[in-house]
Amino acid sequence: MIRDSANKLIESFYGFLPYQTAVHLVNAQKEILKAIESVIEEQIKWTDVHLERARGKKQS
Repeated sequence: MIRDSANKLIESFYGFLPYQTAVHLVNAQKEILKAIESVIEEQIKWTDVHLERARGKKQS
């Protein structure tokens, strides 16, 4: 219910803008989300590295 309302609001917002402006904003939003995704993936990788390093120190 809330998601549908939010989606309709966003679509209405884009509808008020010139098409090329809306396309530019959508592409910018995608790039921001991809950047955040990249940071999260890197942190997940380092979390595993830290765990393995801690395991190695405990065994020493």
